[in-house]
Amino acid sequence: MRRRLTIRLIAALAIFLVSSVPSVTSLAGASRGDAKCRRIAVIGGGASGMFAATAAADALQNHNGDSDRRYEVVVLEGGKRTMTKVAISGGGRCNVLHDTSKTLPEILNGYPRGKKELTGLMTKRFSPTQAEEWFTSRGVTLKTEKDGRMFPTSDNSQTIIDTITTAAEKAGVIIRTSDVVSSVEKRVDENHFVISHSPQGNSRETKPVTEIFDSIIMATGSSPKGHELVKELGHTIIKPVPSLFTLSAKHQVKEGGIFNGLSGVSVPDAIVSFKVAVPGKKKKKIFSQEGPLLITHHGLSGPAALRLSAFAAREFHDENYRGDVFVHWAPHLGTAEEIEEALWQITITSPKRAVSSGCPLFTSQLESQTESPSSSIPKRLWAAFAFESGFDKNTIWSEAPKKKVRVLSRLISEFVVDMTGKGVFKEEFVTAGGISLKEIDMKQLESKKCSGLFCCGEVLDVDGVTGGFNFMNCWSTGYIAGNSAADRAQKESLSSSIS
Repeated sequence: MRRRLTIRLIAALAIFLVSSVPSVTSLAGASRGDAKCRRIAVIGGGASGMFAATAAADALQNHNGDSDRRYEVVVLEGGKRTMTKVAISGGGRCNVLHDTSKTLPEILNGYPRGKKELTGLMTKRFSPTQAEEWFTSRGVTLKTEKDGRMFPTSDNSQTIIDTITTAAEKAGVIIRTSDVVSSVEKRVDENHFVISHSPQGNSRETKPVTEIFDSIIMATGSSPKGHELVKELGHTIIKPVPSLFTLSAKHQVKEGGIFNGLSGVSVPDAIVSFKVAVPGKKKKKIFSQEGPLLITHHGLSGPAALRLSAFAAREFHDENYRGDVFVHWAPHLGTAEEIEEALWQITITSPKRAVSSGCPLFTSQLESQTESPSSSIPKRLWAAFAFESGFDKNTIWSEAPKKKVRVLSRLISEFVVDMTGKGVFKEEFVTAGGISLKEIDMKQLESKKCSGLFCCGEVLDVDGVTGGFNFMNCWSTGYIAGNSAADRAQKESLSSSIS
C-alpha cells in the first residue's frame, strides 16, 4: 500500500513538472496544433532584443480582446545573461539616452550612418522623449550631465536591466538564455519560420531542436552569426568595421616625442580632421569634428577624437588606421595667420615674459582682463609646443624670432598627429555596418526580402557616436520592430479565424 502511494506521488510530481515547465519540443508541437496561437521569436537578448520583445508582448496584451487567441513572444539568447553590454556600458552606469531637451535634428546629428532613416522613426513612431517617458513611467529617475549624457540617478546599469526585465516578464515574455540559434529557415508555402537551436548552448552533448515561429525579430547586434543568419534569408550585409575608437600615435607618445609626459592633458574645444584621397578627384575629402580633446598614454581620445573615428570609420579602415590627423587646439583663436599676429603682439605687450611659461592668449578678450583668466592652451602642452618650435626655457618674447613664432602658430592651428593605429574605447563597443537599410521597410522595420522578418538595433547599418545615441537607436528600432511584429501576428490570427 505504501509503495503504491509513493509511485502515485512520484507520477503526480512528474506530471506537474512537465506541465509547468514546457519543453521546447512540446511548445513547437503545440504552436502548430493550435492555429490560434501566434509565436514571435526574438533572436538576441541584448538591449534592442529585450526592448523589442517587451514592446511586442505589451502590444499583444493590450489589444488581445479575444481570450481564445493566444500569443507567445520568446527571446532566444545565446549567452548566460541578457543585456550584457548594458551592464558594462558607461563604465557600469549605462548612458541610457542623450539629452532629450535637444531638438531632434541635433540628436540625429549623432548618427554617422542611419540619420536619414531614423528621422521618420523618431519623429512619428518613437521619439527620444517617448523613450525617456518609457523609463520614468516605470520608476527610473534620470539625470542629464553637462555633456548631454543621460544616466539613471542610481549610476548603476542594473537599474536599466532590472526595469526592462521586469517589464518583459510582466508582459509575459519567455526568456531563454544559453540558447544558441544555429539556423533559420523561412517556409514560404506554410508562411512560417523554422528555427534550429540548442537550449543549453553549443555543448556537444546537446542535440539541436527545431521550433516553428510565425515571425522573427532579429536583434543579434554585430554578431557574425547573426549576420550569417540574415544572409541565409536573402539579405546583404555591409561589412562591419570598428567605430568609436581612440587614435594611437606611438611615435609621438614615446620618449622624445611631443606627447611624452602629457597624458591627461586636455583642451575644452579642438577641431580634429582627417583627409582622404578620392579616386578621380584632386581635392581630398575632409572629415572634421569639434569638441573636447584628451591626450592619453597612447595618443588622442575624448569626444572630438571619438566622433571623428565614428564619422570616418570606413575611411580609417581603408587606410589601415594610418595617416595624418590634423588638430587645431584652439579654433576660437582663428587661423594660423591670425594666431601668429596675436603672438607677435606679445613681443610688445609682454616683452620680458618667457615664451615657454604659458600661453599668453586667452579664451576671450574679456577673460584676459579678469583676475584669473584661463589660457587657451594648457601650460604643459604650451611648453611642449614652445620647445618643439625651437625656444629654450629662458627665451623671452622680446627675443623671439619671427620664424619661430610662425612655427609655434602652426603647431597650435595645424598640428599633425602621426596616427599609427586605433585603440579601444572601453565604455562603448560599436561597429559601422550591418544589414543594408535599402533592404528594410524603415516604417515597420520589416525585411523587404523576407516577410515576417523584423530587424532592430546594431544588426542594422545604423550606428551613433558616444553619448547615448546607440542605446536610443536600440530603444527606437526595438519598440517599432516589436509593435510591427505584434501587428502582423494579430492580423494573421484574425485572418485564420475568419477562414
